[in-house]
Amino acid sequence: MIKQNAWEAAFDVISLLEENGYEAVIVGGAVRDSLRGHPANDVDVATNAVPEEVKAVFIHTADVGISHGTVLVIHPLSPVEVTTYRTEGTYQDHRRPDEVHFVSSLAEDLKRRDFTINAMAMSGNQEIIDLFGGKEDLQNGVIRAVGEPIERFKEDALRMLRAIRFSAQLGFQIEDSTFEGISKQAKDLHFIAKERIKAEFDKIFVSEHPEKAMQNIKQSGLDEFLPGEYIQIGSWENFEAGMESWKGWAFFCLLQPQQDVKIMHTFKCSNNEKKIVKDIIEAYQSLISQGWTKRHYFEFDLEVLKTAYVFADYLENIPTQPKSVEEIEQNKANLAIQKKTDLVVSGHDLIKWSGKKGGSWLKETLEKILTEILENRLSNDQQHIKEWFLSERDSGI
Repeated sequence: MIKQNAWEAAFDVISLLEENGYEAVIVGGAVRDSLRGHPANDVDVATNAVPEEVKAVFIHTADVGISHGTVLVIHPLSPVEVTTYRTEGTYQDHRRPDEVHFVSSLAEDLKRRDFTINAMAMSGNQEIIDLFGGKEDLQNGVIRAVGEPIERFKEDALRMLRAIRFSAQLGFQIEDSTFEGISKQAKDLHFIAKERIKAEFDKIFVSEHPEKAMQNIKQSGLDEFLPGEYIQIGSWENFEAGMESWKGWAFFCLLQPQQDVKIMHTFKCSNNEKKIVKDIIEAYQSLISQGWTKRHYFEFDLEVLKTAYVFADYLENIPTQPKSVEEIEQNKANLAIQKKTDLVVSGHDLIKWSGKKGGSWLKETLEKILTEILENRLSNDQQHIKEWFLSERDSGI
């Protein structure tokens, strides 16, 4: 028996709906993941009850997508999205249905879904309802569109990239006619907002098989309708992002001609993502061209340094120094100071000691003091710095 809170909440919701004369099942990725023995964060319920009927059954609800048939049931263990069985109208924009129609048939609801492995349902007694061979495809490691692939991709062009993402996450092969459908409809990807595409790439980067995604993007022709160049695909084979998609963006940018970071703007990446990726690229370039000085260790965050080093290893550009991630950590820890705010003097001190007005000389002098401290030629002590400063001033600073 499945014990997770989300599942228990969903089964409770199903039970209460059934007690009130309605039909209800668990649908979507939760069913797929349970059959694979993997945890599911989102356990969604589908029902033949329309939204008003669902709200009449449960005391605490929220309208999260009621125009499309979805009501959020606030269960003490976990909130549960409950959606009315539905079919969908035409997709004029290749992204969203122009209208939805509530239906009483689970079969009608399931056949509108994207892939067979996502078109299974689970009853309240944990019986699997599989109308399209999803269980067999799951066992055989196959991504297959429900029904006619081209029709599914015409409805929502993002499904093409989702097929590739699932292949990367699960390590599955895309079934031939489904892959052919992607190739034929690849041009429709330009209808999809870059934010939605970016979200799929985030998931690809943290998947177990990103190299499979890059290969499928290239072979299907989707690369012609996506920003960036899909080259050096073999370099992705050993790539690991863990749970941090920004590492994927950094590696993706590193593999671009001229190691282009500007492409992140096209993908609508956040400013924080752009900043860390820019730092990683700069750290990587410094590492393989001249090696890192103490100033590099000071300027870059530890995670940036470690990531740049690992990327150099992936691309077989590893330098003679440092020799390991542990050495990077030690070099960073051994710095005399870790950040500029650790300096015990400021521009005000320099103005007071010199009697001069402020100007560009202040920044230059503070940078020089910082370098002297990092190189262990000057201690981070106010009196010592003052003595050094006055000595340098007398020498023509």
